Amino acid sequence: MNETDRLFRNTLMQSAPVAMTFVFSFVLAPIMLSRLGLAQFGVWAVTGALAQYARLLDFGITGSAARFVALFDAEGDRGAIEETLAIGLLAALAVTVVVLAAAVLLAPVVVDAVGVLGTGEMRLVLVCSVGIASANLIVAVLSAIPVGLRKMGPPNVATTIGLVINFVASLIALLVSRNLGTYALANLATSVVTVVGVGFALALVWSRPFVRRPQIWRARELVSFGLRSQLVTLANLVNVQTDKIIIATMLGARTAGAYEIGNRVVQGVLSLGMLSLSALIPTATADLVKRGRTVIVEYLIRYTTRSLAIALPMFGAVCVSIPYLLVAWLNEIPPESIQIIVLLSFSFSISLVTGVAMTLVVSDGDPGLVAQTATLVVVLNLAGTLIAAPIFGLWGVLIGTVVAEVIASGVFLVRFHRRYELRMEPFWAAVGHPVAVSLLLAVPFALWYLLGGPIASGRLGALVGLACTGLPYSLACWVVESHRGLLPERLRLPRRAV
Repeated sequence: MNETDRLFRNTLMQSAPVAMTFVFSFVLAPIMLSRLGLAQFGVWAVTGALAQYARLLDFGITGSAARFVALFDAEGDRGAIEETLAIGLLAALAVTVVVLAAAVLLAPVVVDAVGVLGTGEMRLVLVCSVGIASANLIVAVLSAIPVGLRKMGPPNVATTIGLVINFVASLIALLVSRNLGTYALANLATSVVTVVGVGFALALVWSRPFVRRPQIWRARELVSFGLRSQLVTLANLVNVQTDKIIIATMLGARTAGAYEIGNRVVQGVLSLGMLSLSALIPTATADLVKRGRTVIVEYLIRYTTRSLAIALPMFGAVCVSIPYLLVAWLNEIPPESIQIIVLLSFSFSISLVTGVAMTLVVSDGDPGLVAQTATLVVVLNLAGTLIAAPIFGLWGVLIGTVVAEVIASGVFLVRFHRRYELRMEPFWAAVGHPVAVSLLLAVPFALWYLLGGPIASGRLGALVGLACTGLPYSLACWVVESHRGLLPERLRLPRRAV
């Protein structure tokens, strides 16, 4: 199997759990709103956001472990892979202990800021949220070896099974209780099940011994790299999670719940759009070891075009159909949710433009440029949000996010091309074609809404509207992008069909 076929297969393997997460989250949201109410839904979003900051305490080790496994595999150093796994597990364990203690102690502070729950129940929800986040860290570490070896089937199958179990347990919890604590406990229990499943998956692709006592210099190497890449995690947390916390503190849990509805739609689309890059870091790392930096231009142009050709029509399909989608999904259009989704879609589409370039810098072993860009995103987003939110409310939060992404992405692209002494024209051509297709095909639908096209009030009518907007837009993008050769070969329509 050649490297392109392996990358395609691994991308499909990485796609399964992401797609399942999106589908299950989509299905559960209206049930949660019905059973728990918007306020408790907002509390769950906020506590989950707080727990996600546990990822910052592992020095970036768990997130970068797969890259090092790919590097050491290309160099034929099994011992280094075993040390990497040991370091990752130690980091995840240390984070778990520290953050669990913080969750227990800080529950009264969160109650004062957010309200809705009592101290005891808030403490339970926080502990469960931290446990889930810690389980995800362990899953990332255990998956690092299969992912780094480009054998992504077993861990993703295990994760997908865990997601199915989680979905069933969540439904049962919501049916038997309207209490957020019950729902949180069910999610924590299934997270532990997923950890066990991924552990078995590791055993299928990696023989004993799994770990080796790490050398100090090896740990320093991983920590040094991880700390620089950790700023990317921080930027993602600021863009995705901090906004919820600020909204909940300044505008209340119900507004945070409304924001979470829009954010959940956009994050689901973003996750699906990023699938084309999900297997790229280990593949590019191994190829850089074998072929050198000559692969940078090849990867940049090829995969920028293909990733955007997949991702942008997804965002476009959501935006052209969003009123019908919300009614079909929730049987209502929450206040300002349409504007939230459109603005967040624009913001994260901008970040996708730099996705391949950032992946290549990390694969090349120097995440410093990416880290500096992430720092700029954090500073701009926090500053813009804190200044604009008290004046413009929810719109201030959205403005801060969009402005931060646009400025930071532009700065990164200029620095990236200078670093590798590349001309900008080929890159803009790679970006321009999928952007043009996505925007031009959306024009008729934008005119429909501007001219006052009716929005159905019931789910049945909304489903018809959804079929008349999102479906034809998606099909049109598929046909045009296939004809112009923008999509990956295996996703294009046959030539006769085009």
